[in-house]
This record gives sequence, C-alpha cells and structure tokens, in this order.
Amino acid sequence: MEKKWYYAILVIFTTCGFSFSSWISRTPELRDALHATTGTMGVILLGLSMGSILGLVLANVFVRARGGRFAIMTSAFFMFTGFIALSVGAIVASQIVVFAALFIFGMGAGMCNVAMNLEGTEIEYRIKKTILPVLHAAFSIGTLVGAGVGAICIKLGISVSLHLTIVACLLFALLMISTRFVPAGIGKDSVADKKANAEESAADKRLWLNKRTVALAIMALCLAFVEGSANDWIPLAMVDGYNVSHSFSTVIYGVFLAGMISGRLVSGRLIDTYGRVLLLRIAVALAAIGLLLVILKISIVLCVIAIFLWGLGASLGFPMTISAAGDESQYAVKRVSLVTLAGYGASLAGPPLLGFLANYFGLLNAFIFVLIAICVAGLFTSNVAKIRQAS
Repeated sequence: MEKKWYYAILVIFTTCGFSFSSWISRTPELRDALHATTGTMGVILLGLSMGSILGLVLANVFVRARGGRFAIMTSAFFMFTGFIALSVGAIVASQIVVFAALFIFGMGAGMCNVAMNLEGTEIEYRIKKTILPVLHAAFSIGTLVGAGVGAICIKLGISVSLHLTIVACLLFALLMISTRFVPAGIGKDSVADKKANAEESAADKRLWLNKRTVALAIMALCLAFVEGSANDWIPLAMVDGYNVSHSFSTVIYGVFLAGMISGRLVSGRLIDTYGRVLLLRIAVALAAIGLLLVILKISIVLCVIAIFLWGLGASLGFPMTISAAGDESQYAVKRVSLVTLAGYGASLAGPPLLGFLANYFGLLNAFIFVLIAICVAGLFTSNVAKIRQAS
C-alpha cells in the first residue's frame, strides 16, 4: 500500500514542478509580449502569490474536511483552468488576464503543495525513513525537465500559448490518475478528533504552537524565499545582469535545478546518518557562498558554478523544516500546515517583492536581501534536530 502511495506522491511532486518551471521558462518572452518592466512583472507575479496564499489557507480546510486526496483532485481543476487562462493571456498580451490566470493557477498550486507535503509526512512517519528530500527532489526533477522542454520550445519557435496549453492537459491528466493510488481521508478529522478538539482547553489548543514550531516557520519562510527567488528570477537575472540569451538563461536556470536535485537525492541517507542539523548548516553555508559569487558578477563561468552551489545549498532547507514539523504525530497536521504556509507563502510573496527592489537597486543587487534571508535561517538550524516520539 505504502509503495503505490509513495510512487503516486512522487508523480504528483514531479508534475507540479514540471508545470511550474514550464511557465517560468517563458517569462522573458512573456515580459516582452506584455511590454512589462521588471517592476510590472513583480506586480503580475503578485497574482500568483495572492492565489497561492489563498490556496495554502484553504488547503487546511479541505484536508481536514475531506482529506489530502480530495484537496489534490480539487487543486488539479484550478491549475488546469489557470494554465488555459495564461495561454489566452499570452495570445491577447493582456497583463490583467495573465495576473488573473496566475491567481487561479496559484490557488490550485498552493492547495496541492500543502496536501502533497502532508501526504509525504504521513508516509515518512509510517515507514520511519526520511523521504521528504527525495519527494522535493522529484519536484526539482520536474522543474528541470520543464525548463529543458521550455528551452527546446524556444529554440523551435513554439508559441507560449501552445506550450502552456499542452502542459495544462498533461498536468490535469497525471494528477487525476495519480490520486487513484492515494488513500482517501489522510489528514481528515475523524469524529473522535472533532470531539477531542471541542473538549480541549484553551491551553491544550496552544500546545502545538511552541518556540520550536515558530522557529521552524521562520526557517521555512527564509529558505523557501531563497529557493523561490531563484525559481522566479534566475532567467531574468542572467539576461539583464550577465547579458546572456533567453535560451542560455534557461540553461543556467537548469544548472540551479541540477544542484537542487543533487542535494535532495543524496541527502536522505546522510540525514539519517549524520542528523539534520549538521547537513542543514552545511547547506546554508553553500547557498550563501554561491549567492554571494552570483552577486559579485566576476565572470559567467564562475556564475554558473555559483548557481549550482546556490541550488545545492537551497535543496535541503524547506523539506527538512517540514520533516521536523511532523516529528510529533499528535500535532503534525497543524505544524506541517503552518510551516508549509510560511514556506510557500514566502517563496511566492517574496519574489514579487524582489522585483520591486530590483527596480531601484538592479536585480543582482536585490539578491543581497536573499543573502540576508539565508543568514537569518542559519541562526535557527538547531531547531530541526529530530525529536520524533513513539506513536
């Protein structure tokens, strides 16, 4: 049962990553078609952020009412609709349509992200092994494939609208097929749970929100901002800051994704052997070094190496904080929801803010704020230490 369930969640993570990078890979062309400045693109990306945050909030309601499987199926409809609308927006070159499309897509993506992470923590808890980095590696593999397909589409002259329409259909089909192998009702409140919640005192209800949970949320916020900034702005930063072509900027973005994938694929066994804290501290240091080298703009060759280090360092932060949030099964749903909300909220709300800052400081200089976020996260790394209790 767990094996089919695990593979289904792997496919869902991969598909979501593929869909996300598919449109990211076309952002330089989309910006040109919309005649948008970097600041305007920040406003347009705010549509994705607003929709995603709403989806993150609604996910907890959907999961507790009907379970994670239902939330993922519902999210598939929103993401499909958003991508079709985005295709239309690319054709008519309407900033308003693209903003609305990203809002709808973001709402579905936010809901799916919470639900699939909750499913992942439940599988991890049952098999007693660290698998969330591998699941997030699947997301990164999906983004790498999506970026590669995007680069090929650019080379072949395939329109943005046709590309995104095909991705929309593929996304919907894979998510609906995969959910057939996901058990219904995971995360859903049982009658006993509802009765217990009603009988809990106010003090009992606050037990899940302790200092460690807040620290994990802060870390997720900072480290997801680091990852999200790369996903949204690396292609444009390479075009504007290093004067490379649109297609080569997508290749460089792929280098970042390769770093993410490498870190996540090899980290599971290392975490179980050496512990979360040591691995996360090394990861934070690598991300900081890589990002600093990108900002310094020494050479394009060193930049590509630095982008890989940035990806390698950013690979562990978010999945590791989610794993830590699920350590105590009694409070896992609430804690994972909070940490996921903080992380995905920052990864989506942060990049548009970075766009506004880039208007005044330049995109590469704006990355200094991302570097500050890495340093802040480094102050809280001790909080990911494993404390799982016997169930």
